[in-house]
This record gives sequence, structure tokens and C-alpha cells, in this order.
Amino acid sequence: MKRANGTSSSPQTVRTRQFAGFTLVELLVVLAIIGVLVAIIVPVALGARRAAGRMSEVSALRGVMTGWISYAADQNGFVLPGYKAGYSARDENGNAIPADAYGGDIEVAKRFPWRLAPWLDDDFRRLYVGANAETLAKLQAGDRNQYYYFASLYPSFGMNSAFVGGDDARFPSEPILANGIANPFAKYCVTRLSAAKRPQQTIVFSSARTGATTDGFINEGCFRVDAPWLNTATARWAAEYDPNDALSFGSVSARHGDEVVI
Repeated sequence: MKRANGTSSSPQTVRTRQFAGFTLVELLVVLAIIGVLVAIIVPVALGARRAAGRMSEVSALRGVMTGWISYAADQNGFVLPGYKAGYSARDENGNAIPADAYGGDIEVAKRFPWRLAPWLDDDFRRLYVGANAETLAKLQAGDRNQYYYFASLYPSFGMNSAFVGGDDARFPSEPILANGIANPFAKYCVTRLSAAKRPQQTIVFSSARTGATTDGFINEGCFRVDAPWLNTATARWAAEYDPNDALSFGSVSARHGDEVVI
């Protein structure tokens, strides 16, 4: 057989070149290699993303703790009250939270975010980090009176208010109760920096979450976190962490690959 250019080629060689391609075995090998690469790359990418989110949150919490310490320094050593009545709160413009705000100004002021805000340069983005930053943006773009309320409700970091600062909804932190009797629980709550017996082991804030949303979804933010034990005979935490139940671990969120930022 002759080619146009005068060279010769066997019929077998011509057929091989016309129908060359992947065999079934080769295709299966390629697919297997791709599967292995995906199995390796995806977890690594997700791990890197979680690590970046964790480091961003750690940095943000350091800023929040700096503001918390600055508050105490300006208040002669008294720490920021956790969830307490009798305190006022102002917005980023220095105006008092209006009495007709959604939920009422008293409830808004009980929570710590608006009271801590002046020591964070009135920048709520320091309290709303990661995916929760989208929550803040939506709140700021919505009704102003609702913004006051919900911005105080869903910060990324919850305060361990029963044991630091005091929490009216948990147990009283005042040395003397209203009936004049000494408060047996007062010694368990840090209300002054100097009262922290083991400051390196004292948890003030923790990454938090709540399931108390109207749409049924867990929000990665809550103004309060609860310890496993309070003034109850049984533990308040479940035996195991449940990602679908915010109360299983006292609203503490392990959103960074089972790790909690404190």
C-alpha cells in the first residue's frame, strides 16, 4: 500500500492510528485517581477554611477582651455586668436606646453588647464575625428599632455571665440579697478584676449559638453561654454535643471543627 507522499504503511498500523484512545481499564484508573485526589483535596480545603475562620474569630475575640478590660479599667476594676437590669445603653451615635425599641429598651440594655460597644469604638463588626457578619448587615439594613434588639441578641461571642459580671436570669451576684441576707452565690461570680481567683482559667466569652430563631435555624451567635453546672442538682449540658440543639452545651458553639474559641 502506498501513501500519497510515497511512504508505505501496513493496514494494521493505519487501523491502530484511526481508533487509538482510552481503554476501559485506563478510564477506570483515571477516574480512581481523580476520586483519590478529591478525597484528599476536599478535606484539606475545608480544614484550611475552618482554620482561617477560627483564626479570624480568635483575633476578633482578642479585640473584644481588650474592650472588656478597658471597661473595667475605666470603672475602677468593676467588670462589665452580664445580664443585669438598672443599666443604660446608647447607640453608636451616643443616643439612648429608645424606650419603644423592639422588645423594649430595658431588655436591650440588660444584655452586654450595647453597653460594651463604646469600648469597641461602637463598631459592632467586632462582635459579629465570620458568617455572622451577614446577620449584622441584614439587621443594620432593616428596621432601626429591631436592629437595637436583635444586635444585642446574636453576637458571635456569648458572655459567661452567671460567673462573670452577673446574670439576673441565673442567680444573684450581689453580696447582700434584697431581704438583707448574705448572698451565698456571690462568691462564685466575678464582679471585679481583683476577685478572679484563677484569672487564667476564667472564661469570659465563648463562641456561641442559639436556636431561638423564628425560622427554626440555629444562629451562630448568642449573648449568653451557660456553664455545665449552675445552682442545680443536675448538669445543664447534654451527655454529648448536638450540633442541632443549641442548648445541648449551654449555647456554646463548636463551629470550627469541634473547637470552641474562648
